[in-house]
Amino acid sequence: MKNSPFAIVALAVLVACGGNQPLLSPESANANAKAPIAPPRHPKSWMDAGAANHDLLYVSDENGLVNVYRYWQHTLVGVLTNFQQPMGECVDKAGDVYITDNAGDAIDEYAHGGTKPIYVISDSYGPRACAIDPKTGNLAVANFGDSGNVAIYAHARGKPTIYGDDYYTAVGYDKYGDLLAADLYNTYSGYTGGFDYLPVHSKSFAGITLSPRSSFDWGQVEAIAWDGKYWVIDCDELYRFSINIKAEFIDEIYLSTGFTEGGLGPIWIYQKNLKSYGAQVVGTGGADSGESVVDYWTYPAGGSPTYQMTKDLDRPFGIALSLKR
Repeated sequence: MKNSPFAIVALAVLVACGGNQPLLSPESANANAKAPIAPPRHPKSWMDAGAANHDLLYVSDENGLVNVYRYWQHTLVGVLTNFQQPMGECVDKAGDVYITDNAGDAIDEYAHGGTKPIYVISDSYGPRACAIDPKTGNLAVANFGDSGNVAIYAHARGKPTIYGDDYYTAVGYDKYGDLLAADLYNTYSGYTGGFDYLPVHSKSFAGITLSPRSSFDWGQVEAIAWDGKYWVIDCDELYRFSINIKAEFIDEIYLSTGFTEGGLGPIWIYQKNLKSYGAQVVGTGGADSGESVVDYWTYPAGGSPTYQMTKDLDRPFGIALSLKR
């Protein structure tokens, strides 16, 4: 593991990626995560009757709750509780939602519209983000703890295979089963961000360069998504790439936000199904933005939001869409 010199970095340090969000080191993030957290507003998880008959948007809040909304109507239909620090989210083909509980050292799996976990994975490496391989159902977890790595659980069960040795902030799969992960390392000269690539059937990570940014400029990547055709890197703006052994830069998509502080947080790209292209993108202001907002944009046009949601949000971070089945 690379020695981390930033245990004493102040929260005022700014991240690359063009944003002004403060960056937490794994040490300070974990220290904050273990601090007492206020009791949730709802003692038990709840879900409206019939919620499972709709497309549902899951949003992780700083207050330890996960709010659930009808995606198209933007109405709150449920709240999931009993997390310590819910962060990243991902969804499998059945619509089950996986939620990384960073401070709780776990990944909880919920059925679409369900109120109780149907499976819980213990992960002591600091789970931050996750992704599901649409081919195999394997679960990849980006760990941002003292011993960061990418842990891949075959069929989202059992003990993981560990890849990499760094502080990982985001991970994603394409439709072929290739995996892309973003890591972050702090040196005394500044923050650097890099990418590791795991082609399907490969046994080890390979570093990959994604221009037009340098490793220093990338800094903290908030999410990696697949839009049905291209890889999408969420780093304040959206950067699209085609990767076939080597990476080819396609274009940059600007998303105007309603956030007055910080930049764009994690995003989710709406696809009608696995064979369709992305048609809409939804995203948060990120945990460090100070904003309680979720924005919707037309994709890939970007520009100004088509809708802004604020109901019952508390500085949301992770976000995922589970389609009705």
